[in-house]
Amino acid sequence: MHPPGDPYELLWDEYKYRHDHIWKKLFQITIAIVLLGSVPYLKPEVTQVLQNWILIAPLLGCILVLISLLLMHFELTLFAKIAAAHRAHQEESGLIKHNARNYFRYLVMTYLSFLLLVSVMNMAVVQLVWL
Repeated sequence: MHPPGDPYELLWDEYKYRHDHIWKKLFQITIAIVLLGSVPYLKPEVTQVLQNWILIAPLLGCILVLISLLLMHFELTLFAKIAAAHRAHQEESGLIKHNARNYFRYLVMTYLSFLLLVSVMNMAVVQLVWL
């Protein structure tokens, strides 16, 4: 255990914060995308009245995913630096020997890309089936 104010303790706190922040944002983005994407299905009679205007909700979902991909790129870049420093400290201390590859960034970006694909497909389904 490191004394309070120790740089390694601060590094660990930053690592935990960034990691939790990324997961929290992923869950929030997912919920927002699902809600926006489901709007056309909630009241089919409203969809028929609004016609193409109903596509605004799923379109906003697509835009949200695109913005999230960009912002998550920057967040994951910062997290990778913190994680690398934290892992280097763990290895230097003899605590843990880490694998050189870290798949966290790849998994997060793949998941967001999948959300984008589903959002675009949802827009197509609404356009072709509901309208």
